[in-house]
Amino acid sequence: MVVAARNEAKLLPTLIIKLLDQDHPNFELIIVNDRSEDESASILNELEAKHKKLKVIHVSELPQGWNGKKHALQLGIEAAQHEIILLTDADCLPNSNQWISKMAGSFKENTDFVLGFSPYENKEGFLNQIIQFETLLTAIQYLSFAIKRQPYMGVGRNLAYRKSVFLKHSFQGYESKTGGDDDLFVNAHATAANTEICIHPDAHVTSIPKSTWRDYFRQKVRHLSVGKNYRKKDQTRLGLFALSSLTGWIMLFWAILASFNIVLILMIFGIKSLSFYVIFTRSGRKLKMNMAYWALPFLDLCLNLYYPMVGLVALIAKKVKWS
Repeated sequence: MVVAARNEAKLLPTLIIKLLDQDHPNFELIIVNDRSEDESASILNELEAKHKKLKVIHVSELPQGWNGKKHALQLGIEAAQHEIILLTDADCLPNSNQWISKMAGSFKENTDFVLGFSPYENKEGFLNQIIQFETLLTAIQYLSFAIKRQPYMGVGRNLAYRKSVFLKHSFQGYESKTGGDDDLFVNAHATAANTEICIHPDAHVTSIPKSTWRDYFRQKVRHLSVGKNYRKKDQTRLGLFALSSLTGWIMLFWAILASFNIVLILMIFGIKSLSFYVIFTRSGRKLKMNMAYWALPFLDLCLNLYYPMVGLVALIAKKVKWS
């Protein structure tokens, strides 16, 4: 396992104990302390002295032309002893002590990538419901495309690949970009033949969600700005999906305002929406997502209104902030 951490002193003790508690015969945990300014260094050194499976790498300077997290991951993966690299973030926790075994067990002879699922914690508030909806929608897209042998992304909160594949390609071409250490690498090198998914509940990794709209907005801008570097066919497919969803809502409101055969429009929109919500709900329950499924139409509308603003900012932004 490799984890890049920066100023995560409050989370590291719990994270490390949880990861070292994994029920797997042979593994190592590498934590890369990426220029932290808090108490991370001393905490990590103390834990490293107590646990043989823990290896700590301290980064004091960032080489020119590199993004901090990518450089940290590069160092961690290069130092790994095993062929299978399992990644997560410092603000995440595996749902069980079977995480390593489930993810590693999904590798076959020709498998280079295993895409996992990482939900966010359920919290009170409308923002969290939007986050839950968007997270599940994204998961349905990238997991279903992978099942159809058309993988295009993964999430670094729960992702595994072979060290040999990483060393062959590294982050070449986007070392300096903020974000994309996970999905751009998958987008560039995952194929129909070398990619599997692992969605067993014991293999889920839960992350801490953003708690303010400002932080969520910046997170989405970062994610969407990375999408500009996807393969053109993937950009087209995802763009058409988003456009069709937004167009459906626009046509519905236009028809209502114009009093244009409202019954027919509602029937067409209702059939389209019902099929989507049935698939969405069944997928969410299969992935053990606990969310307000009764509010799906409202959440769907809100996300369709919110995403164009985020997408426009991501398209024109010259510099993307991490948080």
